Amino acid sequence: MELTEKPQSGHEYAETLLAAVNKEQRGKLTVFLGAAAGVGKTYTMLQEAQTRLREGTDIVLGLVLTHGRAETAALLEGLPRIPEQEIEYHGKTLQEMDLDTILKRRPQLVVVDELAHSNVPGSRHQRRYQDVEELLAAGIDVYTAVNIQHIESLNDVVAQITGSIVRETVPDAFFDLADDIRLIDIPPKELLQRLKEGKVYQPQQAQQALKGFFRQGNISALRELALRFTARHVDQDMLAYMRLHKIEGPWPASGKVMVCVSASPFSAQLIRAAQRLAQGLHAEFLAVHIETPERRFPHGDKERERLWRNLNLAKELGGQILTTAGTDFVGTVLQIAVRENVTAIVVGKPGPRRWYEWGRKTLIDRLIDQSGFIHVYVIQGREEEEKPPVITTAVPHRQTGWRQYVGALAAVVITTGLCYVFRGQLELVNIALLYLLPVLLTAAWWGRGTAYVTAVFCVLGFDFLFLEPVFTFTIYDIRYLWSFLIFGLVAFLVGGKTESLRRELESTRRRESNVNSLYRFSSRIAAVDDAGTIMEEFVSHVGSELQRTVVVLLPERKVLRLQACYAAQKKAATAEFQLPPSEYAVAAWVQEHGQAAGRSTDTLPGAENLFCRC
Repeated sequence: MELTEKPQSGHEYAETLLAAVNKEQRGKLTVFLGAAAGVGKTYTMLQEAQTRLREGTDIVLGLVLTHGRAETAALLEGLPRIPEQEIEYHGKTLQEMDLDTILKRRPQLVVVDELAHSNVPGSRHQRRYQDVEELLAAGIDVYTAVNIQHIESLNDVVAQITGSIVRETVPDAFFDLADDIRLIDIPPKELLQRLKEGKVYQPQQAQQALKGFFRQGNISALRELALRFTARHVDQDMLAYMRLHKIEGPWPASGKVMVCVSASPFSAQLIRAAQRLAQGLHAEFLAVHIETPERRFPHGDKERERLWRNLNLAKELGGQILTTAGTDFVGTVLQIAVRENVTAIVVGKPGPRRWYEWGRKTLIDRLIDQSGFIHVYVIQGREEEEKPPVITTAVPHRQTGWRQYVGALAAVVITTGLCYVFRGQLELVNIALLYLLPVLLTAAWWGRGTAYVTAVFCVLGFDFLFLEPVFTFTIYDIRYLWSFLIFGLVAFLVGGKTESLRRELESTRRRESNVNSLYRFSSRIAAVDDAGTIMEEFVSHVGSELQRTVVVLLPERKVLRLQACYAAQKKAATAEFQLPPSEYAVAAWVQEHGQAAGRSTDTLPGAENLFCRC
């Protein structure tokens, strides 16, 4: 396999060297990877653990599941084991790996099975791979095992192959920490034979598995995915070695793969597809979110939470994140692509065209027409399972309610009254033009939906009071039907355009408000050299903008103390605000480990607040 990479600058070489130094300071991670359950990952891992024990390595078992397999259970003999931690959940006592005891014991090597496992609520981390990351950061070597279907970037591919959606996944960025990925592989026929003999699952479970997930075609496809993933990791290790030692080779310049990220339910699959494409091309991976006035998904809590998950997924997969705003989606995408030297753009395949889109080019059509030498990959996506928002972050989105329709009706009644009073001085054509006024006003105030209802009210009022015979909805002159159709078309076009301009104006005002807010904050602290004053300004600025309580904690004599506070609820004085001791414990963990924790994160998610170290 030919390894290619673009020539390194001095800055890139320094980053490569720093990454190598950081990796040396961490614990060594060995991943035993398999195509499916039953290939012998845990068995091989325990064999290796026994060998290391005989060599004198200080090794412990953090958590190992034998699934009732006698030959696997036999390998546990002689290996020191840390007892599992017991956690109460919904009246049941469940067991999880005791992370704190292992960190206190500080062995040279710890064995952690079932890497993709989700921890019981109440554990420090939501996922077991996060426990492993903390062990590695403490300088402890780790042996762990995982199946290929649990790798995040392959999640939708596995679902397409097997028809089963895997809920527990591990980010691809985690495997960048691995010093060694060992593929545990057996032929599909041998695995199926083990399954029939009851060496993988109990007989009843085995029969169900053979009819579903464990079909020979599925296993062969998963096996190929595992082989490709392992080969790709070896490829990346070799490239890192070549960079570190400045080995000459074929170094053709590679561009970037860009994916357009939104709050759409399909964006997660596009991100995984773009990441796989970037890995195959040895290219960088860029995830771009563009906010436009005509966005399909308004940013309420649900959409903002989904957008945050999508951007966080791109970050976990090693992508560079870029967010911007623009009025023309296609133009902004291509502008960024040219500026960032993008060679391929990944977008989602649009759904069926609506009736009002007939005869118009879609965004994808326009992007392909204007892309020039940039490749455009159109991916078909499927909607994934929705999760409720974890934390409320968005400004409430203004919804159309009954008051808007009452206001629309009132505008029509006022216009009708004026026209009726002055009907002697006005021609029918003048009255028809005046009826456009409430349509324009309601479109500007409340949007196109209310404008369309207003147009219907106007047509009914015009017909009932001004067309012969009056006080009926009967029309003698058939030509007025064409007038109504033209009136409706005008209302549709004008109302839609007016709402579009209103949204664009709101977006501009919002961006202007953000810029002004940052300018005011920087002006306040520009001439201030007192740390206390700066902290007070900071919490006041952030708290007022987000409408949330914001505090700054600083260590004093190894104890975190409240230094500045902005209380969103003005019922209690800011000076009287206090954090519970449990929240201080979360803050202390963040201070020690340097990563965010608390509410809306995967670490100590039961906390009431979100903490991060600046």
